[in-house]
Amino acid sequence: MKKRKKKNQYTNTLVFVCVVLVWALVLGIVFLADHLKDRAPDDTDKDKQSESVSDSASDSTSDTDELSSDTDENTDDTSETDSTHTSVIEPDPVTYTEATILSAGDIIVHLSQLYYAEAVNKTTPDFTNTFKYIDDLVSAADYAVVNFETTCSGAELGYSGYPSFNAPDSVLSAIKDAGFDMTLFANNHCYDKNLAGLLRTQQMFGEYGLDYIGAKTEPGQDAYTVIEVNGIKIGMLNYADDLSGGITETRYINGKTIKGDDLDYMNLYNLSLLDELYDEVETIMADMEADGVDLVIAYMHWGYEYNVVHNRYQEKVAQELTNLGVDVIIGGHPHVIQDADTLTSETDPDHKTLCFYSLGNLVSNQNRRTMGDTKNSTYTEGGLMVELTVRKYSTGEVMVSEVEQIPTFVHRHKASNGYYAHEIVPLEAALADPAAYGLTESSFGKGDAQEVYDLEIEVLGDAVEAYNASVVLPVIE
Repeated sequence: MKKRKKKNQYTNTLVFVCVVLVWALVLGIVFLADHLKDRAPDDTDKDKQSESVSDSASDSTSDTDELSSDTDENTDDTSETDSTHTSVIEPDPVTYTEATILSAGDIIVHLSQLYYAEAVNKTTPDFTNTFKYIDDLVSAADYAVVNFETTCSGAELGYSGYPSFNAPDSVLSAIKDAGFDMTLFANNHCYDKNLAGLLRTQQMFGEYGLDYIGAKTEPGQDAYTVIEVNGIKIGMLNYADDLSGGITETRYINGKTIKGDDLDYMNLYNLSLLDELYDEVETIMADMEADGVDLVIAYMHWGYEYNVVHNRYQEKVAQELTNLGVDVIIGGHPHVIQDADTLTSETDPDHKTLCFYSLGNLVSNQNRRTMGDTKNSTYTEGGLMVELTVRKYSTGEVMVSEVEQIPTFVHRHKASNGYYAHEIVPLEAALADPAAYGLTESSFGKGDAQEVYDLEIEVLGDAVEAYNASVVLPVIE
């Protein structure tokens, strides 16, 4: 009996151990299965690669693998795209706005021009014929400026020519219709009819819709203006040499005594008081900067009449204007074209100023036949229009990106009404097609025009070509 009992105890123990081992095995299998499940994507990829080689996978397994593959590829593409967007910043494209500013020389109304205009219309003298060959060029510019070297002091004073000018108001209508936007009035004839004439002329500018600078209706007004063209702010100022040779005891202009406080209504400077001019311009430049001006043009009435080369006083003033930051200088008064140049600031070598010392006459009765032995009288028949292309870039940079010079000629010839017509023609176009520009209306039209053109090109030289070649434009992406 004892031996049997021992055997039963042994058997029970063995059964217990087997049960424990079985449970341990089950738990191990479950744990391993969970572990393999967590690693399913990696194992699936390996299986997929193996199946691709052996072509032994079932259809259902293949479909599952393809879906898994598509999901993985999409995930990779998204990762690459997100990486590109976060690591590369595209720069804003560089853009620019552009404006063209056209400037022309002296408009002088002599009696010969008045007689023709009155013959066309006695009640309202008609000057439109004068501009008919250039109005398309002037109107095409975004903004056009011309020097008005006469007055509109009123019919009651009587119309007159040299030496004390007074023209009919209708000349302003012709100027406006030709496409001009602004008249310059700082010149040696603005005071020909005293303060009353100076003030009335300014009033007429306004009534005919013309901007103007160079004179004031009240002392203390700004001696400059700011115009905005195509989003570009252009600052403009206009001063005239009083032609007194530096005499300051009594101030006068063009030999005419300036009465009382009348000087306060004009933008004049004196060669003995240049520091006053420079101080004024420096203040103007600061005011313009505060106004956010992008480019500054100074229109100067100066120099010796009929000299085709500028003098040392012009050069001295031009250099100081350059030092003060003026970008372009355009001169008048000599009644002939003078040379041009690009000046460099003495205080900022990076600052350059384009300077045209004189644009000559746009229209007058001055010519080789009326002026006799006056030196360089042939040059008085010609003038120059200058068109500046101004660019303002999105980077803030502003520059004159291109300059075009347009030589002109006044074709003075006897018209069918018996008076002399004065017609401004653009020389290059007129010489290419003389009949289209009326040069065949006289026996000398084409010949004189060619002579004037050759003289003007010689005076101007290659200043404009050199400037255009020096321009470095920002890169547009």
